[in-house]
Amino acid sequence: MIQTRPYEFMVQCTPQREWIEGRGILFWLAFFFIDLGAGTFFVSSIFGSLPGMLLGWLICAVLGGGLHLLYLGHPLRFWRIMFSSGWKTSWISRGLYFVTLFLILGLIHILLSYGALPNISLLIGADIFAFLTVIYAGFVMNYVNGIQLWNSALLPILFAVSGIWGGIGLSIVTISAASPSITVARLEGWGSQFMVSYIFILIVYLMSIRYQGSAGKASVREIVIGQKAALFWVMVVALGVILPSLVSFLGWKGRLEISGTLLSSTILFELVGDLFLRYCILRCAYYSPLIPTTNY
Repeated sequence: MIQTRPYEFMVQCTPQREWIEGRGILFWLAFFFIDLGAGTFFVSSIFGSLPGMLLGWLICAVLGGGLHLLYLGHPLRFWRIMFSSGWKTSWISRGLYFVTLFLILGLIHILLSYGALPNISLLIGADIFAFLTVIYAGFVMNYVNGIQLWNSALLPILFAVSGIWGGIGLSIVTISAASPSITVARLEGWGSQFMVSYIFILIVYLMSIRYQGSAGKASVREIVIGQKAALFWVMVVALGVILPSLVSFLGWKGRLEISGTLLSSTILFELVGDLFLRYCILRCAYYSPLIPTTNY
């Protein structure tokens, strides 16, 4: 990692620390669980899985929402963000609207469904805000113009694909646990497609950032060959991408019998890979120097 002295702040490529060190760890975990929960609800709702919708709602509300409120510092005052004019310019403010409306509509629909009174209008509304919840983390970071690693139109797309991919994985677990059926096979097909999309977008994203400027080049170098390279290649690439791809390929070829334990483990590795990719993107982000430089 590039080390900077106080007098070199914003003269050299300066690492951001606010969103990944100290309380920033809560930010990293909160966005991961919010995306994962909303993605799980969204996918499960398409296949009519109430257990999956409930699981996604709980992950988003309890883990994601709880960690997000703790990160804000004053949990009992968060509502002020929603009722200020910040929603016109702040993606954090907009995101709170998305998450809140998703959780309210989603909970009402789940309760009515368990009471045999499902409401399709509520479900459609919940799904719209669930999808907006999945993508908003990418827009929060994309809005930071001074960090080239984040200021890319591909970042919201990458987070959206990874959030839905994770949601597919947890939906497979909940549906297969309840009653293995053709639905699981369809979900596995979706999972393979999203996995390929995830790999493609990740490669293009890193390649494009590499040529955006000195800070972008420094960030990608830190991820790929720097101090975080071992984390990236082992946790993200090997466990999060290659292993699930290999299991999926061998299962498709009929050379490997995919048991419930193997399936659950593979999905867990996918989620761990996504979690640590987000860590790398936060940890290896550098502010662009105020004075242009070609040293990096």
